[in-house]
Amino acid sequence: MARGAVDLSRRGFLGGGFLRVLAGGGPEAPAAEPEYVARVLPTACIAFRGTLCVTCVERCPLPGAIALERGRPRVDASVCDGCGVCADVCPAPRTAIVRAPRSA
Repeated sequence: MARGAVDLSRRGFLGGGFLRVLAGGGPEAPAAEPEYVARVLPTACIAFRGTLCVTCVERCPLPGAIALERGRPRVDASVCDGCGVCADVCPAPRTAIVRAPRSA
C-alpha cells in the first residue's frame, strides 16, 4: 500500500484504520491491541458434536488464528483480531463463534 494510502477494506475499516485517519493519526499510527477476540461456544459448535466442520478455520483471514485440535476449533487469542468473519460464516444452527471483549 502506498504511503498515505488508506485501507478501505472491511478489515481496515472495522479495525479502526479509517477512524485513525479521520482522527489525524494517519495510517502509520501504531495499531492498538484488538478490542475483541473470537470465542467458540462448545454447546453450539457442530464440531463438538462429532460432525466434521472446518468452515471457520478455512475462512479465517489470519493464518493460525483458528486451528483444529482433535477435530474441534480452537482460537489463538494472540493471533485473532476479532474481525468476526468466523462468526459470519459459521453454519451451526445457533452461531457457535462469537466476538467477545478481549478482557473477558
